[in-house]
Amino acid sequence: MFHQLTALQHSEHKSLRYNPRQPYDFAREQMLIPLVAGEIGNVAREMPIVFPQSGGLPQALVGVNQNENLHVKQDSGHWIGRYIPAHIRRYPFMLAKVPGEEGSDSRYVIQFDAAARHFERPDGKALLNEQGEATDTLLQIQKVLTNLERENNRTLGLVSELEDAGLLAQREIYVGEEGKGGKRLAGIRLIDEKALAELDAGTLANLRTSGALALAYAHLLSLNNLRDGLLAQMARADHADSAADQQPMSLDELFEEGDDDFSFDFDS
Repeated sequence: MFHQLTALQHSEHKSLRYNPRQPYDFAREQMLIPLVAGEIGNVAREMPIVFPQSGGLPQALVGVNQNENLHVKQDSGHWIGRYIPAHIRRYPFMLAKVPGEEGSDSRYVIQFDAAARHFERPDGKALLNEQGEATDTLLQIQKVLTNLERENNRTLGLVSELEDAGLLAQREIYVGEEGKGGKRLAGIRLIDEKALAELDAGTLANLRTSGALALAYAHLLSLNNLRDGLLAQMARADHADSAADQQPMSLDELFEEGDDDFSFDFDS
């Protein structure tokens, strides 16, 4: 999704102008979208949520073929659906951790995709003023990225709790209806409902207190979308001729790593 990541620098980018209202073409090839716990409830209403075999953030499944996002309209680039995940909404910005000087802590910088359409027009919002200081626009972006990073870290902790409790198991899933153009997908983990039902009271209470249990339940509810949700409907329309006995696609190599966490310095 990010093609030309560049650190925001006051010496070079005072003239940069940002236009947030852009189509979602940049996400057209994102079959899987990283999620944070704070948005899981909204996502679960319309997107299946799965867990990578290799760990990391839970992911929204938005396509059934590699490099395919069925939630991005082909002709206009508009997003199809009620909710747009935070990982998509934060584009074209992200955070990056850089080493501090000897004896000092690491610092953090905002990066942007210099190839994004968001920066093509000259009449957008300034990110830096003439003195190289952050404008209100950039401060708001910084706040969003900071909150998202905190949620990334919290969510990774919740996933670790689910792993430690033995609740994540390797599974295959089926998008759509068997024999009617659906598709089998492998290389993921789901909550093992039998293991969940057999948890002891103490572990269950701990998971409930931390928020990991809410994440597990939202994930399980989201799997209803595999049969009759928006993705299943679009996959059925676009892939009506798919064979029901096809080999399952493995998603394991498609998952993106979660971003590292960060602080800010625009000097460089």
